[in-house]
Amino acid sequence: MRENLRMVLTLLVIGAICGGLLAVVNNATAPVIEARAKAQFLEALQGFFPDVADSKVTEIEGEEFFACYDKGGNLLGVVANVTARGYGGLIPYDLAVDKDGNIIGIRIKTHSETPGIGDVIEKDRFQKKIIGLNFADPISAGVDVDTIAGATVTTAGMISSIRRVMNIVGEEFLGMEVEKTEIDLATVADGTYQGTARGFKSDITVEVTVQGGKITEIVVLDQDDTPNFWNMAEGPMIERIIAAQGLDVDVVSGATGSSTGIIKAVFEALK
Repeated sequence: MRENLRMVLTLLVIGAICGGLLAVVNNATAPVIEARAKAQFLEALQGFFPDVADSKVTEIEGEEFFACYDKGGNLLGVVANVTARGYGGLIPYDLAVDKDGNIIGIRIKTHSETPGIGDVIEKDRFQKKIIGLNFADPISAGVDVDTIAGATVTTAGMISSIRRVMNIVGEEFLGMEVEKTEIDLATVADGTYQGTARGFKSDITVEVTVQGGKITEIVVLDQDDTPNFWNMAEGPMIERIIAAQGLDVDVVSGATGSSTGIIKAVFEALK
């Protein structure tokens, strides 16, 4: 009995010591890691905009956007310090956009995507599909940017995130107007309407019924999105749109492509 008690106490002491040592090491290394990350970001920023003389950071929805200026105070563009969701988890990255709304660079900071498959987001094979696109372009999987076979979830997640970030950069910093997917139901006559839009990897066609100035039913007529993501998105998105009686609703986390496709298809039906 005494031996067992001694062993338990010994393990507790060892655990406490190890925990303390880890805390000390973490406290010592955290500032170093943070400083290194900051230095790497500043180096990337100058790589995107060699003439940058000053930058001003704005936080939007928990993400940072750096407006870059030359010596004369002229806007060169914006570097967004943002996050996408891939197959293996979150993907922190930088997106550089010039003053005319052109994507000029992408820097993946870190990721947990599958080596040899999902890590294609770091390579020219994927990034060349993105760099050069403009704010006015769709920047949509399967429309003007193809996903990569075998890494569909990762690349579609990046494309969706980049479109979202471009909307913020264009609207908040470049004075560009984001296309709104909103409808005025008061102007829609009673009836049943069909609309089609691109989802995660397929066209989604819906039938929307309007009665008395309200959406009463949404039926999906055709789609071929990935079943796992589609099943996550279909029911909740239809419920949210009908409950809100509009398209300003949250997408389903983890099923952004399918969710956005449903919203756009309803918009196409009623616009």
